[in-house]
Amino acid sequence: MAYCKSVGGGGGGGASEESFAKGIGGSKEDHIAEKVAGEVLRSAGSQPSDEAGKESNTTLFEKWIYGTSAAAKEALKGKAAPPAGEYSKGRWIRTLNNQGTCYLYIHTSTYQMQGTRPEDFVDDGKQEEAEDPYENFPSCYKDDMDDAIAKLWKSGKVPLLLCCGDQGYDEVKKLLTSSPKNQLLDVAPFVKGVIATKIKFADHVETARKLAVQAMKAGGILVIDLSTIGSPNWKEKICQVEEYKKSFPIWVLDPNAHKEVDKHGQIFRKEEKKDVGDKDWDEALAESLPSFRIVYLCAFGPDNYEKNVQSEMLPQGKWSALRVKQEFDSKSINLKSLIDTLDSIIHEKGKIPVISDPTENTDTFFAFQNSNIIEMKSVIVAKSSQGLESALEKMRQKLVAALKSGNTLVLRLSNSTPDLEAYKSDEFFPSILFDCHVEEVEEQAEEQVYGGFGGKASEGPGKNRLKTKAVFDVCGKEWLNKLFREQDKESGIAVSRDGFKIIVTTNLSPAEISSKLSSSLPLSKCMILEVKE
Repeated sequence: MAYCKSVGGGGGGGASEESFAKGIGGSKEDHIAEKVAGEVLRSAGSQPSDEAGKESNTTLFEKWIYGTSAAAKEALKGKAAPPAGEYSKGRWIRTLNNQGTCYLYIHTSTYQMQGTRPEDFVDDGKQEEAEDPYENFPSCYKDDMDDAIAKLWKSGKVPLLLCCGDQGYDEVKKLLTSSPKNQLLDVAPFVKGVIATKIKFADHVETARKLAVQAMKAGGILVIDLSTIGSPNWKEKICQVEEYKKSFPIWVLDPNAHKEVDKHGQIFRKEEKKDVGDKDWDEALAESLPSFRIVYLCAFGPDNYEKNVQSEMLPQGKWSALRVKQEFDSKSINLKSLIDTLDSIIHEKGKIPVISDPTENTDTFFAFQNSNIIEMKSVIVAKSSQGLESALEKMRQKLVAALKSGNTLVLRLSNSTPDLEAYKSDEFFPSILFDCHVEEVEEQAEEQVYGGFGGKASEGPGKNRLKTKAVFDVCGKEWLNKLFREQDKESGIAVSRDGFKIIVTTNLSPAEISSKLSSSLPLSKCMILEVKE
């Protein structure tokens, strides 16, 4: 993933004029990205003094510079690069900046350098992996954003959503405003003033009050849109100003003030205190208020939000930053490292592996393991020809077999993109199956030993010895009684054995998985693995 500037997909063929323009002109954003990239390379340091240093401390670009290209060495000294006509003689290479946080693309003949992915860039699978410099920063994905917001709100903090760019900001804003319960408050009139916005300050304070009241009554979210302009000075310019403090007092921005109906009558006008059905207005508000939230929304990222948002203007101690990640976790691996990688992802990270492998070698591998495979293409055909219940029964039988044996359940999608939500049912394929978590235990006697990839218990210690009770907590659960039929039970009991896990395989690329399966799979709970030869 790129953190300097987001990049698009690549393709084959010659370079278009538009692609070449990105390297020597292009948009203002491209120009800025290229200037940043240039500064990074200029600060790369002097040539390593020995071969060992070259190998261990240099990027791909530096290795290329100090390697076979005499012309490249001249370019490094500031000499003019070859003309654009030389473009077809070279190729693009991808490398990282010194911090390992941003991809740079350099052409080996023309020395073009850009942050956007060229249309004719070919990924040879040998590129360095970019690291997330904010791996430990509080983060969520769009599909689990509601839960993350609720968790922060419950702790007494208003989430400041960091969307890491205009595209992410637009997507999150669209998602938040899709519910009729939610209200959007634009702070531009507070920050830019009446001349720029044609909206009087006092009028907009009243607008803010009305939107807050509407969100409270509906049990929705008041989205305070800071976009790229930052926060107004809530305390000194709005909430504690004599003229406005009865319309939008500072306690409105405090989650702890909304645990029960207390001060809310101060900001509700007479016409807003009407009975709701057979309930008084405050009784109705007491029912909706527990679902009420406030969030601040901005386009900035973890690296620059405090300065750009002007965080000192926010109510101190009453907010907490939360990054909304735009790309789901992914990793490139080879088939030989598959087993160790899967064990790490499931047992250590508590993630569900979604394996991208167009060669289908991974599917062949699982066919010879302790696994039960649901062929989704066959399920789709069964749904079309025999009906949904027949298709669900096929899935249920495979699931029950995996649960009873403590095997791996492989959900094989191939090149299909089914709406998995349509197949989820408490009696056939419950959604709780995707709840992958690790429970630690202190007693060594309670440790389980997993032998073989299927996850069956084995005797004696092994390298996969884990201090966990279960990865997918499926033993002795009430929902098993809905899933199991009488013929599936053992002595009348729905028995499931430890070691059960779910893995998804697909022919789709990681980008296609993110775009085509995000509504079907809980990708925030998954790790996308791209298998390369």
